[in-house]
Amino acid sequence: MKRRFKVVFNREKCKGCELCINFCPKGILALDPEVNAKGYHPAGIVDQEKCIGCASCATMCPDYCISIYQLEDGEEYETSESQAKQM
Repeated sequence: MKRRFKVVFNREKCKGCELCINFCPKGILALDPEVNAKGYHPAGIVDQEKCIGCASCATMCPDYCISIYQLEDGEEYETSESQAKQM
């Protein structure tokens, strides 16, 4: 069975530097058109299913805004807003 991963961004900490976007080998990250509380366009994932779990995005993030999780069989990709804020 194919391993699946979930990428979670803390959008309130992200300053939209685009390092994660530039280093993603799958090109599945993009800036959000909406701004966060600090006035930045935070990064986010466009196609969760294409994530290969390499963690290049999390490694490059200077503000530690990105977490990568391996999903268990049957586990969904959705992340609640409260989970994302806790990270």
